[in-house]
Order: sequence, then C-alpha cells, then structure tokens
Amino acid sequence: MNLVLPATTWLGLADSPGEAGGHGAIDAATCRDLAAALASRGGSRWCLTLTDRQGRAVAHGCARAGPGPPGTPGAAAWLRHISLTPIETGTCAHRRESAGYRPSASLRHLIKIRSPRCGYPGCRRPAIRTDDDHTIPYHQGGKTCECNLYPLCRQHHQAKQSPGWRLEQREPGILTWTLPSGRTCTVTAEPYPA
Repeated sequence: MNLVLPATTWLGLADSPGEAGGHGAIDAATCRDLAAALASRGGSRWCLTLTDRQGRAVAHGCARAGPGPPGTPGAAAWLRHISLTPIETGTCAHRRESAGYRPSASLRHLIKIRSPRCGYPGCRRPAIRTDDDHTIPYHQGGKTCECNLYPLCRQHHQAKQSPGWRLEQREPGILTWTLPSGRTCTVTAEPYPA
C-alpha cells in the first residue's frame, strides 16, 4: 500500500487530501486513519510519499509497523521509523543507481511513484502497467538511475525507438519529446492531489 500525502497533512498541520493505493483523492482524516491502521498491523508493508504544495512527489520511504498515528504528538517519532529519502530533482546524485541493465526493485518502485503514468504526452496508462524505459539506452551508455528511467507504455516505448523520434531527460522526471515533425513537447510527472 502506498499512501501519498502533502507533508503538512502528514504532520497534522493541514487537512489537504491525500491518495491511497492509486484510488484518487482521500480526505486527510481518512488518510491518517488508514496510516494508523496499516502501521498498527504487525508485518504490514506500507510506503509513504510526501508531496510539495504542487502535488509533486518530493520524498519517499517504505516501512513496516510504526509507533503511533500520524498527526498526533508522536508524529515526529513516527517519521523517524520511516527512512524517507528525497526524490531526485535537478542534477542527479546517482544515489540509487543500479549497476546493470535491470533496475533494482526499490528503484523501479520509486520511478513509478515519482511518475505515476506513462511519460508520453496525454497517455493515461498507469505506471504499474508500463516498461521501465532507459531514456538513453543502456547499451549506449545510459545509466540505470532516476535520471535516466521513466515509465513508458509499450506503444510509446516502441515509438521512441522509431526513426525520427528523440527523447531526452535533462533532469530526473522531466522528459522532452521531439517528434519526427520536429515538434517538441515537455512532460513532467502528473501531480498527486495537493
């Protein structure tokens, strides 16, 4: 289960909606109740994605049970039990780079959290049903890293490889498509409810 919340909602400082498991917006109180239920069940694996004011994923971590419900006086202790790491922006530090062609399970998970849909303009295919595409092909020196991976559905993955198409990812999570006509289009990850 992945719980997505604005950081201020997670800490109980606001009541902006969140999202749970890709089922759309859920009010803040329900999100906090769900987090409390997940964390109280022994052995439950759950993840938390914090978003900024625009709904962009900025940090992510996964955990098993936590010490108490978020939004209570113990919220800071709760967060200490989840190893939240920033999602790369700007210049990539390659902290999560995989050595080979295949991304690690944690890197695949993070890419699909950061970018919840196919990276082609207007495509609505959920990232969980896409390929983990190397923007610069691995066999051409492309890294298996946040700065070079993006979810693409099979159709758009194949289109990207066709003559006349070009795809660049100058920053992690920001794609620029150049179509055979020469037209360009920049795509950023779809925001979560903010």
